[in-house]
Amino acid sequence: MNWQDLVVILAQRVPEGQITTYAEVSDWAFKRRNMGLPVGSLLRGAANHGFGKLTNRVVGSDGKLAELPEGLDQQKAQLVAEKIAFICGDTVDLELAVPVILTGK
Repeated sequence: MNWQDLVVILAQRVPEGQITTYAEVSDWAFKRRNMGLPVGSLLRGAANHGFGKLTNRVVGSDGKLAELPEGLDQQKAQLVAEKIAFICGDTVDLELAVPVILTGK
């Protein structure tokens, strides 16, 4: 598993205006939902190679934005522009923005 594989799946399954979660990426990549650190490494690799728009669509399982190198403000601005609803500041409303499931299809 590498960041290039992650870019492909995000590009295919998580278009503009949708999100997925670290747990979904973890389940897809490692067949376990609790591999947050390796998922973070994959996301950083992709973002560092110019795929920040895709990685910005990955949020915490609780809807919270993750600490990214480019910062929360940039991630939130992108998601708001993509019509993703927020509650409580930096938390995506997961009832309105249902996370995309990456496995199985």
